[in-house]
Amino acid sequence: HLYFHNPDCQTLYHQLVSYPAELVPLLDIVIKRELTRLARDDQFIPTIQVRPYNLREVSNLRCLDPVRMDSLVALRGMIVRSSPIIPDLKVAHFSCCICGHDVQVTIDRGRIAEPPNCPQCKCRESYSLMHNRSIYADKQMVRLQETPDEVPAGQTPASVVTFCFDDLVDSVKPGDRVEITGILRAQPRRVNPKITKLKSVYKTYIDVIHFRRITGMEGLVTDGDKKDISSRVGMRVRFTPERIKLLRELSQSSDIYDRLVQSLAPSIWELNDIKKGVLCMLFGGNSVRVPKKEESDKEGDDWNDNEEESSNKEEAPKRIRKRSDINILLCGDPGTSKSQLLSYVNKLSTRGIYTSGKGSSAVGLTASVVRDPETRELVLESGALVLSDMGICCIDEFDK
Repeated sequence: HLYFHNPDCQTLYHQLVSYPAELVPLLDIVIKRELTRLARDDQFIPTIQVRPYNLREVSNLRCLDPVRMDSLVALRGMIVRSSPIIPDLKVAHFSCCICGHDVQVTIDRGRIAEPPNCPQCKCRESYSLMHNRSIYADKQMVRLQETPDEVPAGQTPASVVTFCFDDLVDSVKPGDRVEITGILRAQPRRVNPKITKLKSVYKTYIDVIHFRRITGMEGLVTDGDKKDISSRVGMRVRFTPERIKLLRELSQSSDIYDRLVQSLAPSIWELNDIKKGVLCMLFGGNSVRVPKKEESDKEGDDWNDNEEESSNKEEAPKRIRKRSDINILLCGDPGTSKSQLLSYVNKLSTRGIYTSGKGSSAVGLTASVVRDPETRELVLESGALVLSDMGICCIDEFDK
């Protein structure tokens, strides 16, 4: 970690957290200069961007106060919606309508300054924007929401709008639990688009610098576990050779089934048969394709014009794909640890949603139509089943 390297790095860490908009571009310039110095003359130098992550302090979505404006923050939550790719203007190309003089203007703090006068023909306001010759960057809006286990009782989940650029576009999808590192920014709102008067309440958003996917029980870490998490590079967990050797030895053990049952929800006494079923659901089955049964011969009037051509071609046998998903329904008396098993499986799974059947309907579990607070348009909001795709959806009080 940068903070624990030496005292000078601690100063750099505090400056990076307090002034990321100034320091991150400087770090990019330094790395590019060092690569240019080390590379050969004919060697291609790729574009490298510095993306700091794994900050010492992870903020809460409900505690983003104005003191943290324009500083580096780390947030944890779940992706609930991502927009299509938006072209973001970086370098505008202006051309004079009178003499054809071309000027390129780079974006400065979110604004493009249009040239007022043409230096050749001396005409005022004669420039027009050439869209096909301008330079754009990929931009995407991603909405981050609190995970269900972090929402206080009786309150709705808090959410924040984030914007990601370039190679971070489409790097996460709805339903992923991630840790976002970015810059907290504020944008003024206009009373009317045609009037320059601004509102006193600003709209906050986050410019994302780094995404890190949270897997399994990683979302419930303590200070003593941060050292182990820092060894996980990027979004994938990399096991050490010793850990891989231990897992292979465990796979060859004869009592591995019983040991897995004992390690699943150890605070819940007995219920071994139920735990075995839950283990089978967590591991899943094998997706197979079986040959489809031949249908009965069709009648003589159901003939095909291309019967001679189709008879010459060898038709591949039709196969049906059988799913490997295992569904479990837990029924029992009150107080038999059904909800505790559900919450444990939700925390253990890499991608999972925990919801209750009391406050949701069958339609709300799949998708719902809501009004976007940004654009005021009707959009589809993904439900619990959609967000837990390729994962586990835990529904409590299913009979409600």
